[in-house]
Amino acid sequence: MKLKAVSASIVAACAALSLGTSVAMASTSAGGGSTSTASAQNITQPAVQVLHSAYIIRQPKLYSGRIQLEPVGTELKLLTGGNRYWYHVQAPDGKTGYITTTSYYTKSVNQVIFTLPPGVTLDPSITPIAPVTASNSAKFAAILQVAQSKLGTPYRLDHNEDRGQYGFDCSNFAEYVYHHALGYSFTTSSIKQYQSVGTPVPISDMQPGDLLCFNDGGHVGIYIGNGQMIQCGGGLAKVGYLSVAPGSYWYNHLSAVKRMF
Repeated sequence: MKLKAVSASIVAACAALSLGTSVAMASTSAGGGSTSTASAQNITQPAVQVLHSAYIIRQPKLYSGRIQLEPVGTELKLLTGGNRYWYHVQAPDGKTGYITTTSYYTKSVNQVIFTLPPGVTLDPSITPIAPVTASNSAKFAAILQVAQSKLGTPYRLDHNEDRGQYGFDCSNFAEYVYHHALGYSFTTSSIKQYQSVGTPVPISDMQPGDLLCFNDGGHVGIYIGNGQMIQCGGGLAKVGYLSVAPGSYWYNHLSAVKRMF
């Protein structure tokens, strides 16, 4: 595949992505194969939940100017700088101020900001290009950046990410890309990736950044949009692009599409 064609597919794929994060919990059959249910991990941050309507005010003291009234059920991001009487918070609209710590009005909670795909954990030892709070387009761009940096790397059979310095197998490459792009950590077995990693979605809902599983876990790749995937092996004996357009060899052997963010 020529570089210009790949670049065009990347631009189109980025434009097609929405900017929100997705919650991945369900496990269903996709594309002729079945995958098992795996647990998903919530990523949380300290927050304040409003129990009865209360005002956010400008300063942590009585009779400070009011900013806005927060309705029941609102979750406010907890910031540093509060005290025993006042939480320092940020509202969903971005405004910051202080709100009472009185238990009738508020309580501290852990706010879910992202749900990791099933079978995935975050590696605290790595600083990813795109954190979990990044937009979907930023996450896909990070995946492309890492994946394309390894174009031409030869195929070497081994489930060990360290081998990515001089060679990959298909599942090792996929884990390497998501690891360095998003901080994800998961199995480097293609069969186990098929069985328990990511949220299965219909083939018709394939989106850039999805993990693609073929032949019931015999091969995996990463969808980059416009009917193309980037992968290692697959007849190329190296990291490169292959078609997954309808009617293509790999499309006809597609067992599952896994949503990864």
